[in-house]
Amino acid sequence: MNEGEARRRRLNPFSRGNPLAASYLCVFLYSSGEAALHVLVPPYLSDGRGHGPGAIGTVLAIFGLSSLLTRLPVGAGYAADRVRPLLLVGGLLSAGAFAVVPLTDELVLFGALMAMDGVGWAMATTTQLTVLVASRPSHLSIASAMGWYSGFTGLGNAVGGATAGLVADRLGYTAGFLVLAAFPALATAVMLRSLPGQLAAATRARDDDGKEHNALSALRSIRTLPMAVFGGALIMFFINVHNALLSTFQPVLALAAGLTLTQIGLLASVRSLTSSVTRIASGPLFARVSGRSLTTPMFLLGVATLYLVPVVRESFWLQAVVFAAAGLSRGLLRVTGAASAFEDTRDDQPHGLVSAFLHMGLDLGKVLGPPIGGALAEWVGVATMFKVAAIALLAAYLTFALASTHRHPNPPRTT
Repeated sequence: MNEGEARRRRLNPFSRGNPLAASYLCVFLYSSGEAALHVLVPPYLSDGRGHGPGAIGTVLAIFGLSSLLTRLPVGAGYAADRVRPLLLVGGLLSAGAFAVVPLTDELVLFGALMAMDGVGWAMATTTQLTVLVASRPSHLSIASAMGWYSGFTGLGNAVGGATAGLVADRLGYTAGFLVLAAFPALATAVMLRSLPGQLAAATRARDDDGKEHNALSALRSIRTLPMAVFGGALIMFFINVHNALLSTFQPVLALAAGLTLTQIGLLASVRSLTSSVTRIASGPLFARVSGRSLTTPMFLLGVATLYLVPVVRESFWLQAVVFAAAGLSRGLLRVTGAASAFEDTRDDQPHGLVSAFLHMGLDLGKVLGPPIGGALAEWVGVATMFKVAAIALLAAYLTFALASTHRHPNPPRTT
């Protein structure tokens, strides 16, 4: 095999012998199922069960909260011999919740099922990300691996959201939810079947160095984690707050400015498509160049798009440019924030905690974004809320960046 062919095989996420292929396929299936579920739940509760928007919002918030509360225990308890149980239990909880959802009319039980799904989702995705980093081949940069992983996450979200309505229209809600239950079940089967053997060996080698490795010792090591981990969590929080504000409040501005629902839907599609394409393209891009230098520029771009939304709200085409820029910012930040966190973490530090903190940032942004934005909008108006939120997020990032320069870096990574 010549050098060019070998390079092409390294850049192919599904080339033969690539230990990460199972992770990419697994996160695609999981994301497809979750995206479809969350598209169907609001109309199912509204049209199918007659519940109001307050109840629907509360039920969906339970998913995010249960996921958030599960992250840290799973990340702290991660170990080689726990990978399979964590993936199996997580997959069974999600698949079980999907399957039972259409069988109940009780809102309290429905909320419990959403909590069950949130716990399963957190267990599976926190473990998957840790597995990805632990089993990464030495020739593949973390940024490149994260680019492919994040890209297939975005692709799964796009596919799941697009097919959810089609499945329910053709099969009905009950059969539709049962079909969706197959997604987390299949994802779990793929991961357990293809889990790289070298992952357990590599992780076990680190665990056999004579140190205490348990959940309590992992939690104690939080204070030793590099600032890049907390910076990555801040980036994850930002992109989901950004997404929540745009998704929730931009339609309010746009309708008042005279845009149609079709145009509003197209703008959301522009952002999602740009984000998904950017994530997938970043895989081969970061195989050649370092992505760390893009974090701050992409954060500034994201802040700028948030500030510009009310400024250009009367023009569909200018908003399309802003939404495309927002998708570009989100797509690259999802990769560079996570890659920087793992790259700065030493081999003797718990990677499960890194994965947990990154996902907690995403969960917090999803849970806190809408209520904070709503409260601020009630106070200063929707248009001003976007500008104030942009300035506040920028100030938080600059404050963190300044604080991180005064903290001593970790010792060099061990090899």
